[in-house]
Amino acid sequence: MIGCQQNEHDGVRVNYMLEKLGLTPTPIENADLIVVVACSVRQTAVDRVFGLVKNNPDKKIILTGCVLDHDKKKFRLKKVVFWDIEKPEDLEKILDIKDSKKASRFLAEGQKISSSVPIMSGCNNFCTYCATAITRGRERSRKMEEIIRDVNNLIKQGQKEIILLGQNVNSYRISPSDVILHSMRDPKKRDSRFRGNDNTRKSDFTKLLEKLNELDGDFKISFMSNHPKDMTDDIIEAVASLPKIKKEIHLPLQSGSDKILREMNRPYTIQRYLDIVDNLKFKIQNLKLTTDVIVGFPGETEEDFQKTVDLFKKVNFDSAYINKYSPRKDTKAFKLGDPIPWSEKQRRWRLLNETVNKK
Repeated sequence: MIGCQQNEHDGVRVNYMLEKLGLTPTPIENADLIVVVACSVRQTAVDRVFGLVKNNPDKKIILTGCVLDHDKKKFRLKKVVFWDIEKPEDLEKILDIKDSKKASRFLAEGQKISSSVPIMSGCNNFCTYCATAITRGRERSRKMEEIIRDVNNLIKQGQKEIILLGQNVNSYRISPSDVILHSMRDPKKRDSRFRGNDNTRKSDFTKLLEKLNELDGDFKISFMSNHPKDMTDDIIEAVASLPKIKKEIHLPLQSGSDKILREMNRPYTIQRYLDIVDNLKFKIQNLKLTTDVIVGFPGETEEDFQKTVDLFKKVNFDSAYINKYSPRKDTKAFKLGDPIPWSEKQRRWRLLNETVNKK
């Protein structure tokens, strides 16, 4: 597994499914089959997969996750099979499984042993450095009733901490069928939190958090990832006031420079980001605030980088995931080249890491 928490979640499901199909986990040097869940952001992650293929020429390798079309073509030339994890029936053909419903059933069951629950898939943001919107498609929100069911099952199994996953959980949208089903149960007592046209001050994600907070049991809910452009006051109020929602926010920054944010197609300014942080810290007691950042993006000068360092010192994040920019073909940023030497990216990574993660 390479990449984000969505990939970790998918990796758990795939591992469960393969074991249920009769395969036994084993060290890679002894394996007959290797399944890789790939990453959409870093080219270095794709390069690692190519290295894996090169070092294991006689093994069957299946690739899933976030893979661009031009990479799929290259992998096919090396006899690597791409499998869309949303289509378990295709894996049944790849592995020549006679029972056509086995893989689908086991992949769904794998959700139950994970402590995370996807609430949506895909992305609408098209950050210039990222391929998620290309590889996973546009945003698709799951039905609220399905999410509540999955979370309830995890609670009954004794899970104490449950993570809601999405590329941008803030933009979660309630399905029209959630509204219809809820109103059909008791038309006289329709819960306004399920109604798309009423109570518009609350985002659909806030409504989901409220419904999950009402579930019985001793558990905590956290979520990631958030996009600053969609971090509304009502979401902040929900985290602050709902007792079963962890007081944690992962708010990706990506750069402390407005110029670089524009190049990244991140539609917020540093001032807007700081305003959100001030609101978070004012409203939420004992807040744990984490972030993502990319160093070495094309055009990032020493002055741009220093702005990121200064912002890190000002905000005082609890921790940060710091990535060195890696160009991905088919993304808009690829056209900008990769002018910053790797050694300079490493230096910037080290300075930021010492600034935030030393504690």
